[in-house]
Amino acid sequence: MKLACKSVTVPGREINTLVWAGDDLIDPTKSRRFKLDGTSIDERSYLSFPFDRGLFLQDLEVSWTIVYENRGTKALLFKNSKIHRELNRTFYFAKTYDYPVAFAKTVDGRVVVIYCPDSYDTLQFEDAETGEVLGVKTTSGMEFHSRLAVSADCGHLVSAGWFWHPLGGAWLCSLDRFVGLPSENSKEVEFGFGAEIDSVAFLGNDRLVVSTSSEVVNSEVPANGLGPMQLGVWSLADGKWASIVSIEETTGMMMPWRDWVISFYGHPKAIDLATGAVVHRWDHIYSGRQVGAIELGEPAPPPLALDAERGRFAVAGSEGIFVISLDISA
Repeated sequence: MKLACKSVTVPGREINTLVWAGDDLIDPTKSRRFKLDGTSIDERSYLSFPFDRGLFLQDLEVSWTIVYENRGTKALLFKNSKIHRELNRTFYFAKTYDYPVAFAKTVDGRVVVIYCPDSYDTLQFEDAETGEVLGVKTTSGMEFHSRLAVSADCGHLVSAGWFWHPLGGAWLCSLDRFVGLPSENSKEVEFGFGAEIDSVAFLGNDRLVVSTSSEVVNSEVPANGLGPMQLGVWSLADGKWASIVSIEETTGMMMPWRDWVISFYGHPKAIDLATGAVVHRWDHIYSGRQVGAIELGEPAPPPLALDAERGRFAVAGSEGIFVISLDISA
């Protein structure tokens, strides 16, 4: 199989945040909705705060959105496009690394917000509707939680954060899908301490893709670690690497899809998971130069919206919103 793609440029300028909402793209900070046919709905509702990233979750007839200042403490939780309540993360080094926040959904339909309001090493699990604290977890496997992500089936949580002084790492744990938080016998895995972790992302519900930078931490790589400039696929079921390949270019943020992973360092590019080779580039799209949880790059990444389940991504640019839909060909 070969990777194929379709592209469209949707009119849209001065976008603050960008998330997928079904087949539409929305900028929650300005109540703007963009359709892929080029039409848009603009309610001209502005938030007087520099929120620059967002999350979206559709729960039956209820939509939940979080907008947050990636290098700050403030966030807002929306229910059906209306402000529901304010969220705040711990201030400590908040301007230095990415905001840790994610949604999870239990099998009975409860929506859970995961973030770090009290301490950088402690995850808090809150009922989105009521704000009730369902549980907390202080971790030894991750010091500064960042870039939280939950698998599509809400069975696993990953944190791609860092340790003092600084050292990029990643930590994975299983979630109880009935309550939306780790159980007492939750399985945990620490990655890193070989080379610094650059990025992590779920590939379906049963695999995790992990990339490293060129920074070496230890010459002796632990079983759960990777060497410099490597791309690994971790099997959640087997608890070991399914594959490890060398890469020649920094990945930055990643979106795995089928046999490839889309890397967003500099410009989007598709990397073959089996070989580590770049098989396609979108050099006309600038997607930032962020590496790890701390190194944001200059200028900072533009608003991006990733949809791994449907194999598509969107990047805001000066010419509009670039939308790429992935496909395969014989």
